[in-house]
Amino acid sequence: MKTKQLLILGAVFVVLAIVVIVFENPFGKTEYEKKVEAAMPLFPDFDKEQVTKIEIIATDGTATLVKQDSNWVVASMDNYPADSEGVAELLTKVGEFKNTQRVSTNPEKQAEFQVDSTGVEAKLMDANDKLLAHLFVGKTTPGFLSSYVRPADANDVYVAQGYLQSVFNKGTRTWKDRTIFDFNKGTVTELNISSPEETVELRLDANGTWQMLKPEASAVNTTEVDTLLTTFSELDTDDFAEAKDNLAEYGLDTPQSVISAALNDGTTATLYIGKEEEGKLYVKRDDKETVFRLFKSNVDRLIKKSETLKAENAPPAVETE
Repeated sequence: MKTKQLLILGAVFVVLAIVVIVFENPFGKTEYEKKVEAAMPLFPDFDKEQVTKIEIIATDGTATLVKQDSNWVVASMDNYPADSEGVAELLTKVGEFKNTQRVSTNPEKQAEFQVDSTGVEAKLMDANDKLLAHLFVGKTTPGFLSSYVRPADANDVYVAQGYLQSVFNKGTRTWKDRTIFDFNKGTVTELNISSPEETVELRLDANGTWQMLKPEASAVNTTEVDTLLTTFSELDTDDFAEAKDNLAEYGLDTPQSVISAALNDGTTATLYIGKEEEGKLYVKRDDKETVFRLFKSNVDRLIKKSETLKAENAPPAVETE
């Protein structure tokens, strides 16, 4: 019995000792904790609010982003609206870079870490073209959870969190804003879908319930309609189309399908669908010149058939005027 009691007491002592070590840390802070506390920003005077111009230089080209009033545009692409979330992420990352983990000071190793011309160079400037931050973003570390970075005016190479090349270099995806439509689906009062097979018309009745008017009067599958409205109101492009001489080359001079939503403020959101090439269809808004490309599967989520939108085994709805 005494042996058993001693074993129990010993186990309790070990548990208490672990608790003390974890919560009280009697041995002091670890070296890493000390490094984190003592870490300094790589760009101590950097203020993202002061940045009005960003230049990204990569092996596949140079992108220039400029802030106009409160909005960012891709100056190198005819001032097309920029991916605002992408710009915000880049600015936040630069402000978070610290000298916590330095891996090299040898300039001969810069190519190995790709923190030279083989990587991505970024220049962030203020309204007077004064450099606020100038750095090189290199390859990912062996663990793929972080990347190498180097201030352009130093040989010091540091480890920073995240897969940073995709943050700084958008490649063929470009820095363009990929939004096609962004409106509140709750403001839609009428939805029309025209395809080679049929014309579908949906409308909210006086009670705020969706009804199908064409090709036949019917109650609707509310889940299907809600999913369709979500897709349409938050529509992003899969790609941007290459410039062509005229809309006929996209099949958009006489669109094969059209989806249009009437909003309660009197405006409409209309998308024309053109021909398909390499698994993507050309599409454009009726009020914009930009031609986008959507995968066929994403177009199919918009051009729904009446049989899909109609409620199953539902009695015919009363047609509203």
